[in-house]
Amino acid sequence: MYLESTNARRISKNRVCNNGRFLPVVRYLSAAVSLVGSMSALADGLTISGLVGAGPTYTSNIAGGARYAVDTAPNRPNYLAFNGSESLGADTSAYFRLSGRFLVDTGQLLGQLFNANSIVGIRGPAGDVSFGLMRDFMFEYLTAGGFSGAWHGGLWGASQGPFTNFGGVNIGPSPSSNFDYDRTNGEMSTNGVKYTNQFGPLKVGAMYAFGERPGSVTSGSTYSIGGLYQSGKFGATVAYTDFRDGSTPTSTAHIRVLGVGSKWNADRWTLAGTYTRSDNVNTGGVINNYGIGTTWSFAERYILTAHYQYMTGNAPLLDRYAHQLLLVAETALSKRSRLYFQGAYQWAGGQDAKAWINGATGQSSTSRQMIAGVYLEHRF
Repeated sequence: MYLESTNARRISKNRVCNNGRFLPVVRYLSAAVSLVGSMSALADGLTISGLVGAGPTYTSNIAGGARYAVDTAPNRPNYLAFNGSESLGADTSAYFRLSGRFLVDTGQLLGQLFNANSIVGIRGPAGDVSFGLMRDFMFEYLTAGGFSGAWHGGLWGASQGPFTNFGGVNIGPSPSSNFDYDRTNGEMSTNGVKYTNQFGPLKVGAMYAFGERPGSVTSGSTYSIGGLYQSGKFGATVAYTDFRDGSTPTSTAHIRVLGVGSKWNADRWTLAGTYTRSDNVNTGGVINNYGIGTTWSFAERYILTAHYQYMTGNAPLLDRYAHQLLLVAETALSKRSRLYFQGAYQWAGGQDAKAWINGATGQSSTSRQMIAGVYLEHRF
């Protein structure tokens, strides 16, 4: 999903297992905390990082009624990550990353234990090669690069609208709907191989995720390519992903997504614009998404963010469209803690269009939907 924090604490051991099986979640977390207490300054070793955030949330309309709740904070995911590396000499190192996302309000994992990253790789002068569960370049370059709505607003800033017949397959309140249809929120690919390399200000990459279906190379597979250019105050990116659903032995969903973005960084503000096109090959449904966002920091500890996106579907999607505005106001409480307000408002149009903000637990019964809350976040 959306971005994880980069804060980390280093420890000297990496065993959290029992007879070859991972411990249940509570014991797993307890073991991780105890290991942090024995942290070491070794050049090679294990680091632990994570983020915990939650707060009261109001949603104006879900199936006709308002919702009041305490929810996991939407701007960045709650997660726990383990990173390890070892120098192999000649500027080359082996590394791994295991990370999982969870809901603070319920304590539940979002799927399996390591649901955000499960990769092992090697990096050196010839580039970086990794294997495992990973995100494609719609997330890695458009979002992690600082361009997309998911970058500006996390879960609520990612793409979803009144396109319930698009036929998406990403995990969400309604997996068969259009949750994160352009994959900028960070949808995962299993059985993946990824290569990236840096050439001055230009970073390029390619990824292929095997479908692992007997008798077919392409069935259930995904491939993605991308480029990211950042030099001085200017940045630009392009990414393409061809996704064939392999979540079940018989699934045939086939989605193609193209994204481009550009941004300008000044001393205290940034301006970024994006365009994505999401194409359901099987149904002919196409969603075009145009976004623009800005951030402004002031008085050392305050940041304001605004993002607008316009989503429009073609005839197979009943020519529905939606406008969405997102606002975030945050203040730093310390180097690792912050308090922020976040709100999003979507208004939809077209034939029987009903608004649906990405991350809301259900669709509105009307063409309008608003979601807002105040959240406390702590990184470690």
